[in-house]
Amino acid sequence: MTHWKLACGTQVDILNFLDDHSRLVVGSEAMDVVRAPDVLRVFTDAAGRWGYPASLLTDNGCVFTAWHRGGTNIMEAELLARGIAYRHSRPYHPQTCGKVERFHQTLKAYLAKQDAAEDIEALQAQIDTFVACYNEVRPHRARGRMTPKAAFEARDKARPAGPRLDLPKGTRVRRDRIDSVGRVTLRHRGRLHHIGIGRAHRGTPVIMLIADLDVRVLTDEGEVLRHLTLDPTRDYQAIGRSDVSTVS
Repeated sequence: MTHWKLACGTQVDILNFLDDHSRLVVGSEAMDVVRAPDVLRVFTDAAGRWGYPASLLTDNGCVFTAWHRGGTNIMEAELLARGIAYRHSRPYHPQTCGKVERFHQTLKAYLAKQDAAEDIEALQAQIDTFVACYNEVRPHRARGRMTPKAAFEARDKARPAGPRLDLPKGTRVRRDRIDSVGRVTLRHRGRLHHIGIGRAHRGTPVIMLIADLDVRVLTDEGEVLRHLTLDPTRDYQAIGRSDVSTVS
């Protein structure tokens, strides 16, 4: 997401989705303020035209993710339900999302040469004109002078391949990595708990699905490493204690 000003000086938001391989702009929409439902709508509209991706990379803005607040938002729930891998940039490191950040600059350079838009509708018309040229006419140096659309159409597409995880209402999502002694950590009502998974899995990235005291620990491929009922009186949740299903 980036910002732009209308002729009257009012600041508005522009939300962009870019295909990582081809640099194809699959979604670009101006609005007063981007909210989480807007992100999901633009994403699903883009997917309806271009197909759902294998993964999505965003920064850590609250309209994209709620992991840093210990919860999940509608975008994360949709991605998990569709088996789409979700990756976040490093905090305060915009270079991780460098391709879309570079597109923001290119789009703004174009808009700066146009008459200042009086309203959202006029701005959107300018954006649509630029995106059509960017995707289908303007050669891209990073793609060997191919247009983004030609690069997009030149190879098979990566599609969702992860497990489809439906989240009950109130489930929060936490991503972690199993530490060197085979544990992950979870904070519940201000108290930190350590959950044993096993040394055999040390270093494995995991997804934790937490619904009150019900905790599932899964690999990115959807393998359940542990399913337990958290004992809030214990700091360490030993393997085999309060398990709902067998640990693999």
